[in-house]
Amino acid sequence: MKKRLTHLKQYWIFLLWIGLFLLVAGGTAGLLTGEWVPTPTLMLIFGTTSVSMWAAGQDRVARGFWSRRSTEIGTNAIISTVAVIGILAAINVLGARYSHRLDLTETKQFTLAPESIAIAANLETPVKIWIFSYQVNPADQALLDNYRRASDGQISYEYIDPQAKPGMVQEFGVTADGEVFLEAKDSRQFVQTIGLDGLSETQLSNRIAQLGAGAASKIYFLQGHGERSVSDGQKDGMARAMKALEAKNFEVEPLTLSGSANGAAIPQDAAVLAIISPATALFKTEITAISDYLAAGGRVLLTVDPNTEPKLDEFAASWGVQLGTGIAIDPERWVQGLGPAAPLAIDYGQHPITKDFGQDFSLFPVVKPLRLIEAETVTAQPLVFTSDASWEEMNLDQGPDWTLDAPEDQPGPLILAVALSKPVTSAEAASPANPTNDRATETEATETETTEPLNPAEPIAAEEKPADSATDPATEAEGTTETAPTDSQPDTDKTDTDKTDTDKTDTTTTEPNSEASKPEARLVVFGDSDFLTDSFFDNQLNGDLFLNTIGWLAAVDETQLSIRAKESTERSLTLTPPVARFLAWTALATFPAIGFGASAILWWKRR
Repeated sequence: MKKRLTHLKQYWIFLLWIGLFLLVAGGTAGLLTGEWVPTPTLMLIFGTTSVSMWAAGQDRVARGFWSRRSTEIGTNAIISTVAVIGILAAINVLGARYSHRLDLTETKQFTLAPESIAIAANLETPVKIWIFSYQVNPADQALLDNYRRASDGQISYEYIDPQAKPGMVQEFGVTADGEVFLEAKDSRQFVQTIGLDGLSETQLSNRIAQLGAGAASKIYFLQGHGERSVSDGQKDGMARAMKALEAKNFEVEPLTLSGSANGAAIPQDAAVLAIISPATALFKTEITAISDYLAAGGRVLLTVDPNTEPKLDEFAASWGVQLGTGIAIDPERWVQGLGPAAPLAIDYGQHPITKDFGQDFSLFPVVKPLRLIEAETVTAQPLVFTSDASWEEMNLDQGPDWTLDAPEDQPGPLILAVALSKPVTSAEAASPANPTNDRATETEATETETTEPLNPAEPIAAEEKPADSATDPATEAEGTTETAPTDSQPDTDKTDTDKTDTDKTDTTTTEPNSEASKPEARLVVFGDSDFLTDSFFDNQLNGDLFLNTIGWLAAVDETQLSIRAKESTERSLTLTPPVARFLAWTALATFPAIGFGASAILWWKRR
């Protein structure tokens, strides 16, 4: 009997190993495949039975096995190990379901932009991203995982090997490795071909936003008065700006008002009318058509360069903007090689166009300053300011050694761009985008009677500040730009002082997308157009400023305003030869000397 038990003890241990193997294999198969029936479940049952048989018969095979101290210690070790594994598994499951990442990089290189997060979080239909590539880029995969997490699973992605699935290559019309497509319901859209820079968050977010945006909005660019060209290959053209607009789901078309078959009329499908630096005067009928378009709730972008005569001063004054006659000089902020006549701006107003710009730069080569004057029912919000050291130079022949000559030159800070809005009455909103000439004449006459410009020599609103006021020009200008004169106009100075706080509240609390309940006309004026040409469009925030302006005028969702690509900050340290030698001797001699010194002190104390 004793010999039989010894022989049985030799093979009884195999029940334990077979049971453990079946338990691990069954659990792994079920977790990986997601299917527990039938094979994983049967393996778990047989594994549990095998381990139970080993445990039940252990006391018969080895007398007093369960009462031994070694058995108790081994059991405690097994239970502790299983508990640790269970805790780690629970942590991983919770981490996968409720993940939170902390990006400590300065420019948030591994985090989606706030606009991208908003677009992904507000998706109404699932979107799938198809990447046709022979290999997976870990950086691109991390970006796609960020989209998936931000959308709560609404965005998914799949890498396709073109050689393994030629049918899908033919279906999508793939012609090169690295092509990326978006698919949502019945719509499919090409995004980009992945190059050395990897998958672009900017292009991907824009395309995702466009899936639910419907038909492209039309942006008409006025032509016929020496305006900048919207086509490729032209000197100082806007090819980059046009491509950026197309990527934002805008359709760009030139527009000639004079001599058209329909007369001077703005097309009814115009989301925005852009008037980019006309060199010669517009016809009166054209200005009337633009005014009527705005009166019916239209949106206009106007850029006026120095040394041009578009004869738009009266039109701008009706909206509360006085076009300067000089140029902005900023000796404190300028670009090397361009001089103080090309100011760099880092001060921006509180507006949806510039709300995320922070302290980044925008460049304006030779810019005309703007002043704010009184205009009925117009809400004006300055967008861009020069520094306090700037001034408006009236003597254009003085350069390049510019000096502030009082009282001709007006000291800064100067306004370089302004956004204006005006509520549209029900009658105007109901009228067509192109009213008759009689209606246009009546509107023009009304605007002329109700508009009382201030003294042109009077400083701009941003400069009218007490000595002890805050130095932020954006805040100061916002509080003095909205006016609503009555029949009995009180003293101007006293009124401006008394209502500063009220106006400041009204201006800053204006909701830009409230046109659904209160239709409004919008106008943005820049004193320069060079900033959006091919030479300067990609410099700093110039492109973002232009795209955000078009987006605000077209009343697109604020989450679809410009999404800037993240740029890594250069952190390399250049060592001079003396510093390099010092560090080398420090590593070779100083630290060993410290070690020997500490050893000598310890030896002396013990002795």
